[in-house]
Amino acid sequence: MKKYLIPILLTISQLSYSQQECRCATNFELIFQKLRDNYAGWSDKVTTKTQASFDKITADTRDKVVDIKNEKECYKAISEWISFFKDGHVFIGTVAPYSEDVSAAEIEKRAAKLQQLPYSNEAAFMQYLNTNPTKLKSVEGIWESDDKGYRLGIVRDKNNENKFSAFLLADRDNRWKAGKTKFEMTQVAPNRYTTTYYYADFSGEKCLTREVKDFLVLENIYKFQKVYPKPTETASTVEIQQKIADYRVEKIDDETALIVLPPFTMSNAYELIADLVSKNLEILGTTPNLIIDIRNNPGGDDFSYVPLFSFIYTNPIVRQSGFFRASEENIISIAHELEVIQTIPVYQERLVPKLQPVLRDMQSNIGRFVKGPDKEFTYGVVMNTPKKVAILANRNTASTAENMIFEAKQSKKVQFFGENTKGLADYTDVRDWALPCYGWRIAFALAKSPRLPNNPIDNVGIKPDVKIPEETTDWVEFTRQYLKKSN
Repeated sequence: MKKYLIPILLTISQLSYSQQECRCATNFELIFQKLRDNYAGWSDKVTTKTQASFDKITADTRDKVVDIKNEKECYKAISEWISFFKDGHVFIGTVAPYSEDVSAAEIEKRAAKLQQLPYSNEAAFMQYLNTNPTKLKSVEGIWESDDKGYRLGIVRDKNNENKFSAFLLADRDNRWKAGKTKFEMTQVAPNRYTTTYYYADFSGEKCLTREVKDFLVLENIYKFQKVYPKPTETASTVEIQQKIADYRVEKIDDETALIVLPPFTMSNAYELIADLVSKNLEILGTTPNLIIDIRNNPGGDDFSYVPLFSFIYTNPIVRQSGFFRASEENIISIAHELEVIQTIPVYQERLVPKLQPVLRDMQSNIGRFVKGPDKEFTYGVVMNTPKKVAILANRNTASTAENMIFEAKQSKKVQFFGENTKGLADYTDVRDWALPCYGWRIAFALAKSPRLPNNPIDNVGIKPDVKIPEETTDWVEFTRQYLKKSN
């Protein structure tokens, strides 16, 4: 399964606390102070109109946290107060995420709804496979996950030839027994399936599954490779790189190329994207239509996607910096960050040109907002191909990934396909501070977007130029066909 890396920028400019007796109220009061004195959105959120409701939730929270001694309960109480700001860039960073409480009764209820197939072990299922070799669909058989964590059987439904169940071939615990359904698939097109995958607590997640010869790709969840019966076709190295890898460039047809980008939170996102581009220059530079897939991208480093600008460029692309709140603690935070990155050349190159003038202006304008420097990207030529560029995004596309859409749409080549994005880009340049208890940190935005107050998107998102209908399973195929028809 994919694991996203925490960006270094979020942990650079911090001050630490020595160990002391932990009290929930201590954390809350420091969080209150940090946001009041430094959060760029404070004056937009706490206004004459909202003051009464803010004072009430604050008073209620203060009363509540005094008696809380459990850190999970403390987290819940303070998070409810933070929700007043309706800004996903204000959050508590914890040592490890707190799991949601799901009752045993609810888990049993969910488990009871999943089919238990009559195969008590792998040998029993192999007997079925061996007695029906000519009647098997290509997806039927034994499959193993890429991390070797699961070995599953997949069998066709007796009453519907387009439906399939993937099930355990061995017991995992008292609830997850051999034969228990792990995911369900319905074929909707050749080598394409709508899928519901079930997690350890039997909660489900829907996704598109692609069958690529001897691989099954449950998008954003898992990959499986067929081990029995022996596949008649196996994916080549090129196919693995272009069709199966999480982050890839794929030539879909003669007219369309696809690039799937990594989350910009990954510390090496820029290097990954630059490598994808350099290794696939011919595909990217000679194919008429290009689809850039940033679905489920939570944002991160805005330098990550710059290697793609030359392909979408038609005129200068301007990256607008935000207005930074010039508080004494924000000055300390940025000054500390600039000091730390002196030993990290890659971040020094990317951040010093922006943060040094911001720090200088903040120091001479304490109590005000100061504008960071804009950056303009220009290229010597406009590439003939791609002629059309589609940015593919969904409701989980957030933060810097949303800013990518704003920047890319400055090009005459670009349209945005999908659904409204998450809406998490009005308050930017997130940094965090250490808290006294539980190893927590409080994160918040130091700057606000120059789009405010005229064009906010928080909690609404960016509206697509071309909305993909909700019932559409394969968004890439929808976009491919749309671009082809509009040629």
